[in-house]
Amino acid sequence: MAYFEVKNIRKAFDKTEVLKGVSFAMRKGEVLSVIGSSGGGKTTLLRCIDFLERADEGQIVLDGDVLFDASEGKKKDVREKRLGLGLVFQNFNLFPQYTVKENVMLAPKLRLKEKSRKEKTGKAWYQAALAELEGKAEEVLFRVGLTAKKDRYPSELSGGQQQRVAIARALALSPKILCFDEPTSALDPELTGEVLKVIGELRGSDMTMIIVTHEMEFCRRVSDHVLFLHDGRVEEYGDPEEVFDRPKSEYTKAFLKNYKESATGGVL
Repeated sequence: MAYFEVKNIRKAFDKTEVLKGVSFAMRKGEVLSVIGSSGGGKTTLLRCIDFLERADEGQIVLDGDVLFDASEGKKKDVREKRLGLGLVFQNFNLFPQYTVKENVMLAPKLRLKEKSRKEKTGKAWYQAALAELEGKAEEVLFRVGLTAKKDRYPSELSGGQQQRVAIARALALSPKILCFDEPTSALDPELTGEVLKVIGELRGSDMTMIIVTHEMEFCRRVSDHVLFLHDGRVEEYGDPEEVFDRPKSEYTKAFLKNYKESATGGVL
Protein backbone atom coordinates (compact mmCIF):
# COMPACT_ATOMS: atom_id res chain seq x y z
CA MET A 1 0.00 0.00 0.00
CA ALA A 2 1.27 3.46 -0.93
CA TYR A 3 2.43 5.71 1.90
CA PHE A 4 2.53 8.88 -0.20
CA GLU A 5 0.55 9.52 -3.38
CA VAL A 6 0.51 12.40 -5.82
CA LYS A 7 -2.42 12.14 -8.21
CA ASN A 8 -2.85 14.06 -11.46
CA ILE A 9 -1.27 17.31 -10.27
CA ARG A 10 -1.71 20.17 -12.69
CA LYS A 11 -0.42 23.70 -12.31
CA ALA A 12 -0.46 26.69 -14.65
CA PHE A 13 0.93 30.20 -14.32
CA ASP A 14 -1.20 32.59 -16.34
CA LYS A 15 -1.75 30.60 -19.54
CA THR A 16 1.41 28.52 -19.29
CA GLU A 17 0.75 24.98 -18.07
CA VAL A 18 3.80 23.87 -16.08
CA LEU A 19 2.55 20.56 -14.65
CA LYS A 20 0.32 18.47 -16.91
CA GLY A 21 -1.05 15.67 -14.80
CA VAL A 22 1.86 14.36 -12.68
CA SER A 23 1.21 11.19 -10.66
CA PHE A 24 3.38 8.85 -8.60
CA ALA A 25 3.24 6.76 -5.43
CA MET A 26 5.82 5.86 -2.78
CA ARG A 27 6.14 3.39 0.06
CA LYS A 28 7.38 4.48 3.47
CA GLY A 29 11.17 4.79 3.63
CA GLU A 30 11.62 4.99 -0.14
CA VAL A 31 13.71 7.56 -1.98
CA LEU A 32 12.39 9.05 -5.21
CA SER A 33 14.70 11.17 -7.33
CA VAL A 34 13.20 13.59 -9.83
CA ILE A 35 15.41 14.44 -12.78
CA GLY A 36 14.98 16.41 -15.98
CA SER A 37 16.06 19.51 -17.85
CA SER A 38 15.58 23.01 -16.48
CA GLY A 39 12.05 24.27 -17.03
CA GLY A 40 10.52 20.80 -16.93
CA GLY A 41 8.49 21.49 -13.79
CA LYS A 42 10.61 19.82 -11.09
CA THR A 43 10.70 22.71 -8.61
CA THR A 44 7.06 23.57 -9.23
CA LEU A 45 6.16 19.97 -8.42
CA LEU A 46 7.99 20.18 -5.08
CA ARG A 47 6.39 23.52 -4.28
CA CYS A 48 2.93 22.07 -4.94
CA ILE A 49 3.71 19.05 -2.76
CA ASP A 50 4.82 21.36 0.07
CA PHE A 51 1.91 23.79 -0.47
CA LEU A 52 4.14 26.72 -1.37
CA GLU A 53 2.08 26.71 -4.57
CA ARG A 54 -1.52 25.56 -4.84
CA ALA A 55 -2.10 23.01 -7.60
CA ASP A 56 -5.00 23.73 -9.96
CA GLU A 57 -6.02 20.08 -10.11
CA GLY A 58 -5.12 16.85 -8.35
CA GLN A 59 -4.82 15.23 -4.98
CA ILE A 60 -2.05 14.60 -2.43
CA VAL A 61 -2.42 11.76 0.08
CA LEU A 62 -0.05 10.99 2.97
CA ASP A 63 -0.46 7.83 5.05
CA GLY A 64 -4.14 7.61 4.17
CA ASP A 65 -4.83 11.27 4.99
CA VAL A 66 -5.89 13.52 2.10
CA LEU A 67 -3.66 16.56 2.50
CA PHE A 68 -4.92 18.29 -0.60
CA ASP A 69 -7.79 17.88 -3.03
CA ALA A 70 -8.18 20.65 -5.59
CA SER A 71 -11.83 19.76 -6.14
CA GLU A 72 -12.64 20.73 -2.54
CA GLY A 73 -11.33 24.26 -2.80
CA LYS A 74 -8.92 25.94 -0.39
CA LYS A 75 -8.87 24.36 3.06
CA LYS A 76 -8.25 26.30 6.25
CA ASP A 77 -6.06 23.59 7.76
CA VAL A 78 -3.39 23.48 5.02
CA ARG A 79 -0.86 25.01 7.43
CA GLU A 80 -1.29 22.11 9.85
CA LYS A 81 -1.26 19.47 7.12
CA ARG A 82 2.00 20.75 5.61
CA LEU A 83 3.79 20.15 8.93
CA GLY A 84 4.31 16.54 7.81
CA LEU A 85 6.36 17.76 4.85
CA GLY A 86 9.84 19.23 5.00
CA LEU A 87 11.59 21.11 2.19
CA VAL A 88 15.30 21.87 1.87
CA PHE A 89 15.84 24.69 -0.60
CA GLN A 90 18.69 25.32 -3.01
CA ASN A 91 19.94 28.44 -1.24
CA PHE A 92 19.93 27.53 2.47
CA ASN A 93 17.65 30.44 3.58
CA LEU A 94 19.23 30.60 7.04
CA PHE A 95 18.68 33.59 9.31
CA PRO A 96 22.07 35.35 9.61
CA GLN A 97 21.31 36.88 13.03
CA TYR A 98 20.76 33.46 14.64
CA THR A 99 23.29 30.78 15.54
CA VAL A 100 23.19 27.34 13.99
CA LYS A 101 21.24 25.91 16.92
CA GLU A 102 18.86 28.88 16.99
CA ASN A 103 18.15 28.44 13.27
CA VAL A 104 17.34 24.77 13.84
CA MET A 105 15.09 25.52 16.81
CA LEU A 106 13.30 28.57 15.39
CA ALA A 107 10.28 26.95 13.70
CA PRO A 108 9.65 24.31 16.41
CA LYS A 109 9.97 27.00 19.08
CA LEU A 110 7.42 29.23 17.35
CA ARG A 111 5.02 26.30 17.12
CA LEU A 112 5.58 25.56 20.79
CA LYS A 113 4.84 29.15 21.82
CA GLU A 114 1.65 29.14 19.76
CA LYS A 115 0.49 25.88 21.31
CA SER A 116 1.29 27.11 24.81
CA ARG A 117 -0.65 30.32 24.21
CA LYS A 118 -3.69 28.59 22.71
CA GLU A 119 -3.87 25.83 25.29
CA LYS A 120 -2.72 27.98 28.23
CA THR A 121 -0.33 25.26 29.30
CA GLY A 122 1.59 27.22 31.90
CA LYS A 123 5.26 28.06 32.38
CA ALA A 124 6.37 24.67 33.77
CA TRP A 125 4.96 22.78 30.77
CA TYR A 126 6.52 25.25 28.35
CA GLN A 127 9.98 25.02 29.94
CA ALA A 128 9.87 21.20 29.88
CA ALA A 129 8.77 21.18 26.24
CA LEU A 130 11.47 23.72 25.35
CA ALA A 131 14.13 21.51 26.94
CA GLU A 132 12.86 18.63 24.80
CA LEU A 133 13.17 20.81 21.69
CA GLU A 134 16.75 21.67 22.60
CA GLY A 135 17.50 17.97 22.89
CA LYS A 136 15.97 17.38 19.45
CA ALA A 137 18.08 20.19 17.98
CA GLU A 138 21.24 18.68 19.45
CA GLU A 139 20.26 15.29 18.04
CA VAL A 140 19.71 16.47 14.46
CA LEU A 141 22.88 18.58 14.50
CA PHE A 142 24.77 15.46 15.53
CA ARG A 143 23.18 13.56 12.65
CA VAL A 144 24.47 16.09 10.12
CA GLY A 145 27.88 16.36 11.77
CA LEU A 146 27.59 19.91 13.09
CA THR A 147 27.58 19.56 16.87
CA ALA A 148 30.83 21.54 17.11
CA LYS A 149 29.32 24.40 15.06
CA LYS A 150 26.06 24.82 17.00
CA ASP A 151 27.02 28.24 18.44
CA ARG A 152 28.44 29.62 15.18
CA TYR A 153 26.60 31.98 12.83
CA PRO A 154 25.85 31.16 9.17
CA SER A 155 28.47 33.65 7.97
CA GLU A 156 31.11 31.58 9.77
CA LEU A 157 30.22 28.39 7.90
CA SER A 158 31.06 27.02 4.47
CA GLY A 159 28.28 26.57 1.92
CA GLY A 160 28.23 22.84 2.56
CA GLN A 161 27.90 23.39 6.30
CA GLN A 162 25.09 25.90 5.77
CA GLN A 163 23.18 23.39 3.66
CA ARG A 164 23.65 20.78 6.38
CA VAL A 165 22.14 23.26 8.85
CA ALA A 166 19.18 23.62 6.47
CA ILE A 167 18.79 19.83 6.48
CA ALA A 168 18.95 19.76 10.29
CA ARG A 169 16.33 22.52 10.45
CA ALA A 170 13.95 20.44 8.31
CA LEU A 171 14.62 17.30 10.38
CA ALA A 172 13.86 19.18 13.62
CA LEU A 173 10.20 19.32 12.57
CA SER A 174 10.08 15.49 12.29
CA PRO A 175 8.62 15.48 8.78
CA LYS A 176 7.05 12.36 7.32
CA ILE A 177 8.34 13.33 3.86
CA LEU A 178 11.58 15.23 3.34
CA CYS A 179 11.97 17.02 0.01
CA PHE A 180 15.18 18.41 -1.47
CA ASP A 181 15.21 20.95 -4.29
CA GLU A 182 18.60 20.53 -5.97
CA PRO A 183 20.40 20.71 -2.60
CA THR A 184 23.89 20.97 -4.10
CA SER A 185 23.24 23.42 -6.96
CA ALA A 186 24.51 26.43 -4.96
CA LEU A 187 27.68 24.65 -3.82
CA ASP A 188 31.17 24.44 -5.21
CA PRO A 189 32.03 20.93 -6.43
CA GLU A 190 34.33 20.25 -3.49
CA LEU A 191 31.49 20.94 -1.01
CA THR A 192 28.88 18.85 -2.80
CA GLY A 193 30.15 15.55 -1.41
CA GLU A 194 29.57 16.41 2.25
CA VAL A 195 25.91 17.27 1.62
CA LEU A 196 25.30 14.18 -0.52
CA LYS A 197 26.89 12.07 2.23
CA VAL A 198 24.37 13.37 4.78
CA ILE A 199 21.45 12.70 2.44
CA GLY A 200 22.78 9.22 1.75
CA GLU A 201 22.98 8.51 5.48
CA LEU A 202 19.36 9.63 5.93
CA ARG A 203 18.36 6.96 3.44
CA GLY A 204 19.25 4.28 5.97
CA SER A 205 17.06 5.84 8.68
CA ASP A 206 13.67 4.97 7.15
CA MET A 207 13.20 8.57 6.02
CA THR A 208 10.92 8.94 2.99
CA MET A 209 12.54 11.43 0.61
CA ILE A 210 11.90 13.15 -2.69
CA ILE A 211 15.06 14.60 -4.23
CA VAL A 212 15.19 16.92 -7.22
CA THR A 213 18.78 16.57 -8.35
CA HIS A 214 21.20 16.99 -11.21
CA GLU A 215 23.73 14.64 -9.57
CA MET A 216 23.10 11.58 -11.73
CA GLU A 217 25.56 9.18 -10.10
CA PHE A 218 24.23 10.03 -6.66
CA CYS A 219 20.67 9.66 -7.96
CA ARG A 220 21.47 6.22 -9.31
CA ARG A 221 23.10 5.12 -6.06
CA VAL A 222 20.58 6.39 -3.51
CA SER A 223 17.20 6.10 -5.24
CA ASP A 224 14.58 3.39 -5.08
CA HIS A 225 12.83 4.96 -8.05
CA VAL A 226 13.66 7.69 -10.56
CA LEU A 227 11.10 9.96 -12.20
CA PHE A 228 12.09 11.82 -15.37
CA LEU A 229 9.96 14.94 -15.75
CA HIS A 230 9.78 16.45 -19.23
CA ASP A 231 7.61 19.38 -20.24
CA GLY A 232 5.45 18.96 -17.15
CA ARG A 233 4.76 15.26 -17.68
CA VAL A 234 6.15 12.03 -16.26
CA GLU A 235 8.14 10.89 -19.26
CA GLU A 236 9.85 7.95 -17.56
CA TYR A 237 9.50 6.20 -14.21
CA GLY A 238 11.22 3.13 -12.83
CA ASP A 239 14.07 1.85 -10.72
CA PRO A 240 17.50 3.36 -11.39
CA GLU A 241 18.68 0.47 -13.55
CA GLU A 242 15.61 0.72 -15.78
CA VAL A 243 15.81 4.49 -16.22
CA PHE A 244 19.57 4.78 -16.65
CA ASP A 245 20.36 1.54 -18.49
CA ARG A 246 17.13 0.78 -20.36
CA PRO A 247 15.25 4.05 -20.92
CA LYS A 248 12.18 3.73 -23.10
CA SER A 249 11.56 7.39 -23.90
CA GLU A 250 13.56 9.16 -26.57
CA TYR A 251 13.53 12.28 -24.40
CA THR A 252 15.10 10.32 -21.53
CA LYS A 253 17.74 8.86 -23.84
CA ALA A 254 18.64 12.32 -25.14
CA PHE A 255 18.78 13.80 -21.62
CA LEU A 256 21.08 11.04 -20.32
CA LYS A 257 23.26 11.25 -23.43
CA ASN A 258 23.72 14.99 -22.89
CA TYR A 259 24.54 14.37 -19.23
CA LYS A 260 27.17 11.76 -20.09
CA GLU A 261 28.75 14.02 -22.68
CA SER A 262 28.92 16.96 -20.27
CA ALA A 263 30.38 14.73 -17.53
CA THR A 264 33.12 13.47 -19.85
CA GLY A 265 33.79 16.72 -21.67
CA GLY A 266 32.21 15.33 -24.82
CA VAL A 267 34.42 12.22 -24.87
CA LEU A 268 32.41 8.99 -24.55
